[in-house]
Amino acid sequence: MFHPELRLLKCLVAIAEEGSITRAAKRLNLTQPTVSGQLKDLETQLGFSLFTRSTRSVTPTRELGKVLPLAQQVTSAAEHLQTVVEAMQQKRATHFRLGAAMYSLDFPERVKLTDAFCDQFPAITFQIDNRLQHSQIRDLMAGHLDIAFLLGVPVKHLDPEPEAGVIANEVQYPDTFDRIVLASRQVGLLIPEGSPLAHGESPIEPGQLREQKIAMMSKEHGSAFIDPLAAFLRAAGAELFVPPEGNALAVQRYAARHNICGIGIGWFPPLPGQAFRHVKGLEQSVEFSLVLGTSPTAAAIRFFDFAKVRVTAQQPATT
Repeated sequence: MFHPELRLLKCLVAIAEEGSITRAAKRLNLTQPTVSGQLKDLETQLGFSLFTRSTRSVTPTRELGKVLPLAQQVTSAAEHLQTVVEAMQQKRATHFRLGAAMYSLDFPERVKLTDAFCDQFPAITFQIDNRLQHSQIRDLMAGHLDIAFLLGVPVKHLDPEPEAGVIANEVQYPDTFDRIVLASRQVGLLIPEGSPLAHGESPIEPGQLREQKIAMMSKEHGSAFIDPLAAFLRAAGAELFVPPEGNALAVQRYAARHNICGIGIGWFPPLPGQAFRHVKGLEQSVEFSLVLGTSPTAAAIRFFDFAKVRVTAQQPATT
């Protein structure tokens, strides 16, 4: 059974198109004996001659007329495949897609890291995906997004996907992702400055929240994050209320507009007339992390490694 070798087919095509073993050897950047040997190997595998050779020339046989067009198709397809793969490899080495939700636009951890990377690796480019995180998380898992800045918490199990158009897991992502925590901030309360709770150096005591109306974020953030938070506040006697728009920024605006308390995740500055305070026993934190997808490009891995080195260098030395 004949199993065509690409190198032998390339040799055949070169000899046929050049009309000379000497010229074919020059085209292939091989020696003349090597080309002659490859042609002999191919003819041995085929079981018939492709050229009649003399000291000065090669003459095609009838069999060559049937074999050559197919060999040209194979070698042309192989060259096209090589071109496509090399372009893909080059792109993977010099470009990546970076997820970063719009609400993280001004986070200093994001700005400083991307600026430093651009300065050090100007040949590597990236495209920023500003969609909400729940969409990015799905693409990280599916290998469609290389890497992302995620504001949230890693969990063992994501909430089930709801019907189309409904957000879920906005601040939850699988704990199986490789990640670098760039910073972490503790959840607290946004309080009207006129409230007695707005002032003080120590955390608020849970008992002080009894009968306090508190604007709460919706389930779209994820049950592993929302449920413990709601349970803590209800146990303290607070009255929870989810505004029509339940994301963290909208809750903050609603609380400020209606002069009530609201949950603050610590990552967005209080609005005018608001104070941010921690609550004793409310230990939940929200991390800002760089998370690597399941099929990152080489350029994305370089960005991830660059971030890891920077974070390690910024950590205080232990004695």
